[in-house]
Amino acid sequence: MLALPLLLCSAAQQPRDAEKDTTSILQANYLYNIAKLVEWRDEGMRQGNFIIGVIGGANLYQELIKQYSTRTIGKQPIEVRKLPRSPDVERCHILFVGKSELAVLPELLKRMQGKPTMIVTEYAGALEDGAVVNFVKVDNLLKYELSMANARRHGLVVGLTLKNLAHRVEE
Repeated sequence: MLALPLLLCSAAQQPRDAEKDTTSILQANYLYNIAKLVEWRDEGMRQGNFIIGVIGGANLYQELIKQYSTRTIGKQPIEVRKLPRSPDVERCHILFVGKSELAVLPELLKRMQGKPTMIVTEYAGALEDGAVVNFVKVDNLLKYELSMANARRHGLVVGLTLKNLAHRVEE
């Protein structure tokens, strides 16, 4: 009888199983494919590792490490970094900010203005706040919306395929 509450307490503290988190699996797949369909105008971003930073989104981070950390974008090896909750972010090609970390987003967006980083989020109204890509659920399906204006502000050239596959595009 005493073991049941202990078992329930320990089960409640376990993180969600990344293997079964289909949203994170799909987000990781989207990020990989989005990266292949965007060009970074900044010459410096075409050298070294292709860096994907993740703030929040522990399961997404694990999925990116498991499925994509040995792949490349063009000739650049993918490097996935788990970043602390802070607006001080180093150079990243893609920066995902999970919905659990929205408190840091306003300052982070301010500091990332004009920098060649694609900011990806997952909450309603994110494109208006400055995100380039935002994951949304539509009829229980994960899709993405895209801001072309925000992409231009970050020196990103978005391929037509990426634009055509988006659920919604803001010009």
